[in-house]
Amino acid sequence: MPKINSSFTAAIRNPGSARLLDYLARRFTYHSPEEWTGLLAQGRLQLEGAVARGDEALREGMALRFAVVDYEEPEVPLDFRVLERGEELCFVHKPAGMPVHRTGKIFFQTLANLVKEDLGEGSWAPLNRLDRETSGLVAFAKGADAFRKYAPSSPDSLWQKFYAAVTRGGPPAPAGIIDQPLGEKPDSAIRCRMHPLAEGKPALTLYRRIASKDGLSLLVLSPITGRKHQLRAHLAGLGCPIVGDKIYSLDGRAYLKQLDSELGETDYRELGATHHLLHSFCLRIGVRGEASSEAWDWDVGPEFARTFKALEVRAWCATPAFGELLAESEAARKALDAKKTGIAF
Repeated sequence: MPKINSSFTAAIRNPGSARLLDYLARRFTYHSPEEWTGLLAQGRLQLEGAVARGDEALREGMALRFAVVDYEEPEVPLDFRVLERGEELCFVHKPAGMPVHRTGKIFFQTLANLVKEDLGEGSWAPLNRLDRETSGLVAFAKGADAFRKYAPSSPDSLWQKFYAAVTRGGPPAPAGIIDQPLGEKPDSAIRCRMHPLAEGKPALTLYRRIASKDGLSLLVLSPITGRKHQLRAHLAGLGCPIVGDKIYSLDGRAYLKQLDSELGETDYRELGATHHLLHSFCLRIGVRGEASSEAWDWDVGPEFARTFKALEVRAWCATPAFGELLAESEAARKALDAKKTGIAF
């Protein structure tokens, strides 16, 4: 890919009492404090239109601009596909390894950018986000009105999401509900990791174990809430982390190692896969009073398929058991909506 020369603007969020350099090191951890100091010295950052020094006092919402000079992006899998397209909604397969939005190191090879190019229309925007290593369905809305209408945060939108995961071991029961609040721990060695915390945000996941072999389980999951890393953190909390999960398996050793060096064959052999084996295979999106749209994605990827085939999930979804999970998911969502609004649906 050609080297990138561009610039990006971000708004200051939750600065606390931090000065700019400390804020950069805390929020944008892909550069060390020393690297940020060097970039500031080069005049590569602007704060509210002025060249930044690093010792500025911050306010919420200030504009921070960062110049990217002769940058070569890391390689990213590019085999995304538009699966279903309507007037306002489309459903896209995202491969494991491709970010939905730009990251600290990937600016252009993102699903959000590439889908706009593929559809030839710049107003398409992703409605949901998958972690970079998660594969499967991402929904896009065309234009601001459709985005507001279908966004998960809209009071009238109706979402049901279903995932397949390969885990080490399995949950204590073949079917169940994980009702465990999640939150970050300031003293955690991995700052982005979510932990079961009584004072965390409510998080609810339904699960079914549909197959087991060689110490591994194949699960179907339906998140009722949408917390950061919810499925990964909930399964790790049950003692059955997702295979390949660098943050939530093996005490996060692989994640911490790759901050300083590349992972090798021994690391991936221990993890069981080069990426975590979590796949979004079904999305149902609607608005109250209208018929729902849905899409299915059976491309779980080669590493997932080496252990369990997509056909195993597809066959299970054709049984009454999936209908029961659908009904339970819908009932749990309605109960959550009623709790939020005080209105019974």
